[in-house]
Amino acid sequence: MLQTTKPKLVFCDDNNFEVVRSALKRVVVDGDRMPPLYVLESDRKDVKHAEDLLKETGQEERFTAPYLGDSHTTLAVILCSSGSSGAHKGVRVTNASCVRLAAGYNFSPIPYVDFRFSSLYWTTGFSSMVGAFCSGAIRLFTRNAFNEQDFFDAIEKHRASIIFTPPAHASAILAHPGTKTADFSPVRSWLVGGSFVPEKLRDRVDALLAPTGGRSMCNFGLSEVGRVSIDAQKRKPKSVGPLVSNVMARIVDENGKRLGVGEKGEILVKTVEELGGYYGNEEASIAAKDADGFLRSGDIGFFDEECYLYVVDRQKDIFKYRNYQIAPSDLEAIISRIDGVQDVCVVSVSDEDSATDVPAAVIVRRPDASSLNATQVRNIVDGQVSDFKRLRGGVYFVEELPKTHNGKILRRKVVEMIKGMKRLSVRIRSVKAMENHCPYYDEKTRTWYGPSKKMLFNPEASMGQ
Repeated sequence: MLQTTKPKLVFCDDNNFEVVRSALKRVVVDGDRMPPLYVLESDRKDVKHAEDLLKETGQEERFTAPYLGDSHTTLAVILCSSGSSGAHKGVRVTNASCVRLAAGYNFSPIPYVDFRFSSLYWTTGFSSMVGAFCSGAIRLFTRNAFNEQDFFDAIEKHRASIIFTPPAHASAILAHPGTKTADFSPVRSWLVGGSFVPEKLRDRVDALLAPTGGRSMCNFGLSEVGRVSIDAQKRKPKSVGPLVSNVMARIVDENGKRLGVGEKGEILVKTVEELGGYYGNEEASIAAKDADGFLRSGDIGFFDEECYLYVVDRQKDIFKYRNYQIAPSDLEAIISRIDGVQDVCVVSVSDEDSATDVPAAVIVRRPDASSLNATQVRNIVDGQVSDFKRLRGGVYFVEELPKTHNGKILRRKVVEMIKGMKRLSVRIRSVKAMENHCPYYDEKTRTWYGPSKKMLFNPEASMGQ
């Protein structure tokens, strides 16, 4: 990212100083000046301290925010794409996009306290911060990586009312002994997202929060767009809810043909403002959109008759075994329901004997399920799937799965872990044609719309204003 963005000024935490300085030296081209590096909360000598920039000058009251230009095109922030299936890209976020992101956090009573482990350079971390600041709410931060104790402290000591975790973190929390004694009464909404969310996991979250009036929510978002949908009003099994305000979507087949209600295809997304694309990568920016400016999400899904969206798989993750298509999420859904499974990832591995790809499962057991073995898993899955979906690549148990800082599984690293492994299986359910009862669906253009809503703030204004 340093190579891509070529920053003119850099800030870092004290514990990252050596790494950041080393990285800057590697990306600075001969003859270029190394950008100033400011360190936060540091006792180091001979470094620039960020606190020096905060000293009073006596001119603070005279400051007026400058006009930065058209907010629909003016760059405000560069965020990281997830990197779950490839190299990170710098996502350009305009000032107008920041206003829309803030408006997406109006599903909870204010004032609320929002807590998540998401870093600020991910869309989930940044958008929740902007949403809280613009709403007069509180955004609770930690520098620590995910751990159960910080989670319990957030809800008990700091009274967090909105929390967000990826499914793997939610599963770890529910399996932790501290959950039995922790006070969850402040929590109104526990958002779970970022990857496939098992219904069994949501059932456990709802059972935990229901006595004090809380509930789980499931949302779907993209690094390039922010939040796309959320089931804030009503939970429907396996759905990620209807579209949020000022977002529209289409479902298309592999040839780009628009599909209708109940038809499964790639999800395309567009917002009321032009999406910024990728910083320093015009080729990728152009390739990411179709002719109408809709972003190709790479996710497979469909809408039901009530405009609720269902995400069933990643297009890049789907593979074929002897010309039969296999969706990893279908297998993961079955395995995640097995008692004792805390986390699971299904990927394809090459089988030289059959000259085709075969599915393999990598599983993290719950701490109290050490006796769970591959034969048990195989027998359970074999009873529910067609022959071609058996995980012939094997069942493998590990202590943890490789993930991004945001909790998304790095499938490419899982493949590296299990090359040469063994076998398993599952079923893709076909979606029946549905009668449409959705007021936000345009049959003529085959486009779904989120509710049109006036922005809380003027999108023509810059973040400075």
